[in-house]
This record gives sequence, structure tokens and C-alpha cells, in this order.
Amino acid sequence: MEANTSTTIASYGEWDFLFANALLEPDGDRLLERIRVAEAAIKQRLQAIANRSTDDSEKEALLDALRALHALPARKLGAPTSFG
Repeated sequence: MEANTSTTIASYGEWDFLFANALLEPDGDRLLERIRVAEAAIKQRLQAIANRSTDDSEKEALLDALRALHALPARKLGAPTSFG
């Protein structure tokens, strides 16, 4: 059985909620701010687990989430957008 992405990500903590908010934001005016907030939470979590060597699944999920956030403005707004 294939894992549901939202179920898989939901087990990690606050960053996944912020990531989901960015993915689901319908308002283009609010999208970039949601992306910035989610990206900051993801980077903070990456720093927090940087020296942990037991399980890389969260680190992989964090990096995947960052890649998705970087592609999101172009997909939702129709044009590439640079952000912090």
C-alpha cells in the first residue's frame, strides 16, 4: 500500500503544518508569505536535526518540502518568484 504524503509528513511536527498551509493557500497575495514562514520553519528544523544520524527520513522530507516550496510560486502564480 502506498503511503499518503499528508499522513507521512504529518508525523514530523509544526513545519509540516506550515508547509501544508503554503501548499493549500489559494490567495496569491498571501502565498509568498506562507512560503517564507514554512521555509523558515523547515530550515530551523534542519538545523535542529543536523547532527542526528539515526533516521534520515525526516531530513529527506524536509529537503523535499523545500524543493516543493521553491517550485510553488511558479506553479500557482504562473511566474518564477524569488524569495528569501
